[in-house]
Amino acid sequence: MKTSAETDPDRLTEASHSTNGPHSRAGRQDFNVFGELRKADLNEKRQAMFAIVRTGGKQYRVAAGDKIVVEKLAGEAGDKVELGDVLLAGEGGELKDASKLTVAAEIIAQAKGEKVIVFKKRRRHNYRRKNGHRQNHTILKIVSIA
Repeated sequence: MKTSAETDPDRLTEASHSTNGPHSRAGRQDFNVFGELRKADLNEKRQAMFAIVRTGGKQYRVAAGDKIVVEKLAGEAGDKVELGDVLLAGEGGELKDASKLTVAAEIIAQAKGEKVIVFKKRRRHNYRRKNGHRQNHTILKIVSIA
């Protein structure tokens, strides 16, 4: 009798139990198959033009179409922004001259981050202070790298 993996070519795994026991990897093929799928997806993303940009004291790896959350930038939703501080750029396996490149982005929204609680206490002195802080962020969509 054929297993479901043999009868259905679209199915990625064999039966979950192998001859060596239910927890053995010997009879299962899903590990290699899923690994190959992940590698293929990563290779597609690596082939696209990318850039490393610096904004707000942090560095981000971006490609066209990516959405990133950065420290607050001036502007409203829908405004265009240019990120000129490009540190590195490349396409596929080769690097490009980053000094001539700029990254064009569109502001999607101005938002606030999660609340961070700061609690100070000195034992035996009845001293307690609780403060909260929400950092302002800008959500950007990368339009192009040129």
